[in-house]
Amino acid sequence: MSVAVSQVTIQLHPAQARFLDSQTPLRGFVGGRGAGKTFVGAYDLMRRALPRRLYLAVEPTYTMLRDGAWRTFLQLGGLLKFIRAVNRSDNRITLGNGAEVLFRSADEPDRLRGMNLSGCWLDEASIMVREVFEVVLASLRESGERGWLSATFTPKGRQHWTYEVFGQPGEETELVHAASIDNPFVPESLLATVRSQYTSKLAQQELEGEFVDLGGSLFKREWFPIVDAAPADCRKVRYWDLAATEKATSDFTAGTLLGVKDGVYFLQDLRHARATPRAVESLIRQTAELDTTRVPVWIEQEPGSSGVNTIDHYVRQVLPGWTVRGNRVTGSKSERASPLAAQAEAGNVRLVRAAWNAAALDELEGFPSAPHDDVVDSLSGAFEKLTRQGVGFG
Repeated sequence: MSVAVSQVTIQLHPAQARFLDSQTPLRGFVGGRGAGKTFVGAYDLMRRALPRRLYLAVEPTYTMLRDGAWRTFLQLGGLLKFIRAVNRSDNRITLGNGAEVLFRSADEPDRLRGMNLSGCWLDEASIMVREVFEVVLASLRESGERGWLSATFTPKGRQHWTYEVFGQPGEETELVHAASIDNPFVPESLLATVRSQYTSKLAQQELEGEFVDLGGSLFKREWFPIVDAAPADCRKVRYWDLAATEKATSDFTAGTLLGVKDGVYFLQDLRHARATPRAVESLIRQTAELDTTRVPVWIEQEPGSSGVNTIDHYVRQVLPGWTVRGNRVTGSKSERASPLAAQAEAGNVRLVRAAWNAAALDELEGFPSAPHDDVVDSLSGAFEKLTRQGVGFG
């Protein structure tokens, strides 16, 4: 569907059009990644804004606000010539009809109190706490009239407040659903690549936009066949996740040896210890000697100068003669583990039979809810390095 606005043609897919046509006071647009949620939320607010009324747009954090709702609103509003003035210091945009839109973060819900609003848009609502919704709901009362609320989000399961509010149809609520592929501007080849990195349940949530209860585990132990040996000519890498202390409640230091051949990954060895920094150095040195210098060593690098110094210490003093690199990780632990989980679900990750198999499977099955995740962090890091051309050999 396309609509002409200010001599500009806006392309909408059917789910977006249904959302724009909805007249219920509480409206949700739930969709997969790239389904056009932020775009339709911004456009919807512009279309509904009444002259000289006050509206609110909320993102989970100010960083997300700057990169998401604020940026999209400016681009779309500028294109359609809907914007009269922009106050960047106050994160306020005035539309041509005098309506004002305040852009705020949800990280402190109480700061959203005290406003009388004609409408509110919560973008990425599933990353907000329910208190944000409750605080804003009571503010929809400008000029003696009840205002509206819209929420655009990727689902986070049936236990989340967004499902409780929008998931069941009612007289005052409506939910429009869209999958990632519904947006014709998202390349199908990209979606296929993303799907290959997700487990089937995660793909249902992140790409199909369905409310899926993922449970407490990203991995299932039955996804990991146990074999007697790995191929001798595997391309290998050893990856270490270092613990901060040796306290009984702290994480362990974990080092995994992962190999790959013909698209099949073999967890060949696991070293797992809670020890002093000196003992950890001895463990890493001894392990490297057993692996030989043909196996590159990666160490997860902590932020800041301390992380740089740690890697430099291992390069110069602990493992001279080995290929040693630090790895600065980004994203959440679950995001980093998802590509590995997708390959495991497809049957492409094997464990070489050893005494540590049960402990490794227990942690994998408990992730991300289990108290410790060092084995998963180490294995995810090794997997990520092996998927890059030429980082492992031997």
